[in-house]
Amino acid sequence: MGVSARNDDLAARVARLGLMAQHARPRDLVVEVDSIRCVAEAAGVLPVVAVAHALEAALGRGESGVIVRGWISMLGEAVGCGQTDAQTGHVFLAAAAVRLAG
Repeated sequence: MGVSARNDDLAARVARLGLMAQHARPRDLVVEVDSIRCVAEAAGVLPVVAVAHALEAALGRGESGVIVRGWISMLGEAVGCGQTDAQTGHVFLAAAAVRLAG
């Protein structure tokens, strides 16, 4: 799968996750996030992997609503950033900490 096709696939998965977040149970969201993380991990897209891990942790803590939507938004931004390195993943996590802390 080429870079463009991979990004399109990840973007479509994140969009589906955003729709699911409006009505799905947290465990169903975790399954979808895990799927996104696995695809990103296999493709070496480390920023998406980092944000997916953080979103899984938030869901595991029972977070919902604005926080989960914020993480999903960050996940979409990580998909679209075009970077694959771990440092960019750290930048996304730091940005999310600031953004989601209010």
